[in-house]
Amino acid sequence: MNEKFNNELEAQINGNLPKGHIYQLGRPGDILQNAGIPDLPIEINAATLTKKSDPNYKNSHPFELSEIKDLPNAIQDPIMIFDSKTRKGSKVILTELQSKGVNFVVAMEINHKKGSDRTGVIEINSIRSLYPKDKVKDILQWEKDGLLKYANKEKAPAFMKELRSNSAEVVHKSQSLHL
Repeated sequence: MNEKFNNELEAQINGNLPKGHIYQLGRPGDILQNAGIPDLPIEINAATLTKKSDPNYKNSHPFELSEIKDLPNAIQDPIMIFDSKTRKGSKVILTELQSKGVNFVVAMEINHKKGSDRTGVIEINSIRSLYPKDKVKDILQWEKDGLLKYANKEKAPAFMKELRSNSAEVVHKSQSLHL
């Protein structure tokens, strides 16, 4: 699945992906299922990637499409998984993929209904957004708010230590500016 995704991503980067393409990222493994993501296909629309990576799109967090190479693997082996604070029935997956040193998060709507009564309705796990998450305080707050559903035993402590260190450094620098 990962290799197929990477090949299709390369086609999108080169402008050779058919319009309306939907990426298939497999099904959730044990980690995702244990965090509350049902065993349904994971999909993302190529148009979502185009919008989210475009610096001219109003709700974008610009990034290079090439930076999300290996997305299926990154989702299956995340740093942490949270319940969404803003959208009920969604999960936020913190990955090791990075853009300019900032980790990507994947916002996934679980049990999303796709299709129509005429064509048949199926449920999927739909990636609604994907972007580098640069607001350190948000991730720290998600943990404090009890939204954490999974943390990798090796990756998460190191990530959180670095986040807290960077957060303290930012606070220290901003306080010193006011002296």
